[in-house]
Amino acid sequence: MDQRTHRELNEFQIRNLKIITHLIQEDAVTDDVIEYLHQSELDYFSLLQKYRLLEEKVNVDEKTNLLKHKDQYLTEIIKTASRFYYGIKDTDYPISLIRFDIDDFSLFNNRYGHDVGDRVLVQVAGAIRNSSRPTDYAIRFGGEEFDVILPSTSLDGTIIYVDKVFERFHNICVDHDGEKLSVTVSAGISHMHYRFNKNKKVEDSDVKKRYLDLQKKADNALYEAKYLGKNRYCIYSVKKKAKYVRMREAYTAGGSRVS
Repeated sequence: MDQRTHRELNEFQIRNLKIITHLIQEDAVTDDVIEYLHQSELDYFSLLQKYRLLEEKVNVDEKTNLLKHKDQYLTEIIKTASRFYYGIKDTDYPISLIRFDIDDFSLFNNRYGHDVGDRVLVQVAGAIRNSSRPTDYAIRFGGEEFDVILPSTSLDGTIIYVDKVFERFHNICVDHDGEKLSVTVSAGISHMHYRFNKNKKVEDSDVKKRYLDLQKKADNALYEAKYLGKNRYCIYSVKKKAKYVRMREAYTAGGSRVS
């Protein structure tokens, strides 16, 4: 057996092989038939590539080149991981979610204009994208908020990632009429372990509920970072559950510190 990379045939190619096999058996193979089948395969893959490009365009935010927000991202991650863990063993699968938010971005836009603000958005998105692995989900959640999902990542690994992103944030600089402009970013981190149970299938509704919970916790931690002075990140703690409501209210109202 040769050592060349194995590539599975798809249904279209299998059908063409069946056609050729049948024609050979009937002694009806001609150069024209082979050329026609070859051209049909080229057309098929060309169309498939166009479909994939269109699908990517639909799912990618044009301004930042990050993924658009969708409710099923965590489900995709869990189901992909389950292909390895299902039927093998019970295990805890670590996942983190980080929510980034550009500090005082509406004031920045009002002062310098949305065209300058868009350039900041692109640079912040680039810092996130360039710090992420191919397996990570870098998402434009909306406006100046960005989410990143880190599959199979411990909390320590998540902190290393966020520190790396913040280093890139600190280097962001935009030229405007000879002035060097910079921004700061705040972030909130939430973390979970998904329990893969042997012989138990993944329930979409359960995963979606966990995704919403991860987002809520990361948002609470983000508000804590804003409340404590911005330009920092905080990690969600269940011990602060009651405080998060008060911190959010106090920050929104511009009030005093919560004890």
